[in-house]
Amino acid sequence: MKFITDYPVRSDLDGQWIAPATMTDLCRHLEGLGLDGLGVTDHPAPSRKWLDNGGHEAFDPFAVLSYFAAVTERMSLFTHLLVLPYRNPLLQVSGMASLDVLSGGRAVFVLGTGYLRSEFAALGVEFDDRNDLFDEAIEVIRRTSTGEPLNFEGRTFTALDQVVLPGYIQRPHPPLWLGGNSSRVLDRLAAWGQGWSVMMGSAELSRTARTPVIATPQDLARALADLKTRAEQHGRSLADITVQASTPVLSGQSGASPEQRIQAIGELADLGVSWVNVDLWTDSIEESKDLYQEFQETVMARV
Repeated sequence: MKFITDYPVRSDLDGQWIAPATMTDLCRHLEGLGLDGLGVTDHPAPSRKWLDNGGHEAFDPFAVLSYFAAVTERMSLFTHLLVLPYRNPLLQVSGMASLDVLSGGRAVFVLGTGYLRSEFAALGVEFDDRNDLFDEAIEVIRRTSTGEPLNFEGRTFTALDQVVLPGYIQRPHPPLWLGGNSSRVLDRLAAWGQGWSVMMGSAELSRTARTPVIATPQDLARALADLKTRAEQHGRSLADITVQASTPVLSGQSGASPEQRIQAIGELADLGVSWVNVDLWTDSIEESKDLYQEFQETVMARV
């Protein structure tokens, strides 16, 4: 089992969480404990309403993950997740390739279509076009990975012999995972996805994110059975798709014992999950470091 956590981007508390010295210290602390992945999300223009109702701040994912790459050596660096329709596909490829090179090939791109209608409007992107724009971006990512000039007539752009260099270290491109639980996501996973970041959570979270509910291991088991059938129709299997999921007992607010956490991780592992998300962050930097240290000693060392 591998462990990933998402960095808490917070400008409150006197900005201590986004101070470069703090970020460097926390990244190195987590890597020293043996965590396998560090992620950030993608919200360049969220609404105040969304932030006031449980939303979160976000750095530009390419910028902050490049910073994390400079202060770590081993951890995989995740866009958890990157909203493809927000950007011109060639700008996106340039950011992806830059991160892959600067991280020494440690980049993993979890991709999504997005769900905040107001953020789409603020960025000048048609919300109802998001799935078509997503599929278009995937085609550009694949075609530019060859290093050959791109000739492409997009919905909002025209490429005439454009080349994105330098290219990727990972070949033919970094791992392309998918986030979300919709039928369309499962179809993409079945056809080409290399990993699935399952959005596990409450019905309220699923309504906000506009995606079907997967709240329990039983829900996940049914979804994986569905995915298995779809993958086989493309000549693929679940073995071709890395699965990352979460469980409430791996949050700092759960009060779960190490034994409960180990049992929950085991239940996910039995389903084929090989990455789990850990969220032990509190308002205190030092307390958070201690909680991750305790988790390493009482859970990670025993799994």
